[in-house]
Amino acid sequence: MPDEKDNWVELDRTLPRERGAETSDLDAEELFKAGLFLLKRDKVKEALSAFRRALNIKNKEPKYMSYTGLCLALAEGKMRDAVTLCEKAVSMEFYRSELFLNLGRVYIAMGNRKKAHLAFRKGMALDRDNRSLRVELEKMGFRKPPVFPFLDRQHPINKVAGKVLYRLRLR
Repeated sequence: MPDEKDNWVELDRTLPRERGAETSDLDAEELFKAGLFLLKRDKVKEALSAFRRALNIKNKEPKYMSYTGLCLALAEGKMRDAVTLCEKAVSMEFYRSELFLNLGRVYIAMGNRKKAHLAFRKGMALDRDNRSLRVELEKMGFRKPPVFPFLDRQHPINKVAGKVLYRLRLR
């Protein structure tokens, strides 16, 4: 039988029970762990609820901000609020690679691959062994250098030449 602190581990009781206590009496870290547990099982709305409750208790904790922002983007599609929370968390603790991972995931959800790639690379610079960052970068794929490096990647000549060479399977 698990002890009081581990009740969030059970599959049927993922969120800590209040037992008549006020929300402020609950342990924010326990709520955060419950949110992580739910997020790993793709229960994003329930995870968002847990992260919001933890953030209400400790509103200046960067990891709570970051995960709340990630879940806001995934569950509710509130991209502006999600980016704001994640960027604030990164600015407060710029040395934590997991915050860059969450920021990059929010950018992916927004469709901004360039900023996502930059966030993932910054996270990798902090922690080369972070498997999640490596997986996200591999999912994004690697871009080949432009055909004409003296021109910008977005230049029409580079775009057309790249497409032609790709179709001819020369690249």
